Amino acid sequence: MEKRNPAGKTIAVSDGAKRENYLLKRILEECGRGGFNVLPESRVPAAGGAAVLLAPDAAGRPGSSRFQVRVARYSREEKPDPGVSGNTVTYSTQWNGADFTARNIRPTESGLVSFEIVGVGIIGRVRLKTRSPGDVEPALAAAAAAIAAGVPFAEALDALNRLDLTVPGAVQ
Repeated sequence: MEKRNPAGKTIAVSDGAKRENYLLKRILEECGRGGFNVLPESRVPAAGGAAVLLAPDAAGRPGSSRFQVRVARYSREEKPDPGVSGNTVTYSTQWNGADFTARNIRPTESGLVSFEIVGVGIIGRVRLKTRSPGDVEPALAAAAAAIAAGVPFAEALDALNRLDLTVPGAVQ
């Protein structure tokens, strides 16, 4: 059963974004942000009830406008239209036009993954404790959602650096 704190902010996560959901919960836990509810999008009432939606395709998806902030993958082909999508925070591992970009993705000497998050005039280094470069995008998305919900950039960055994703079953 999922823990809910009715007084806290709710962050909805696209039902198909399991890795992002797991990482977002871990980031919030590492930051001591127990006042957040992280729920699958399908469990958020249609009338709203969530401040942030984390969904890779949220930028232009119908119905996503019911959320105060949408966190979506940025692609050059599907640039969010501010008039349609409202307050959208974008992330990308490929394109520099996003609000948050992962740059210099590379393996460390120990085989883990290292990269920089560049966003909104700030930059931070991450040594993600994983051997899979495929974990960078979900980690970036989760960090962007946490920041959009009010977690300071430095805290989200520190949380990512503390997460150990090399444990079997860590990323669901």
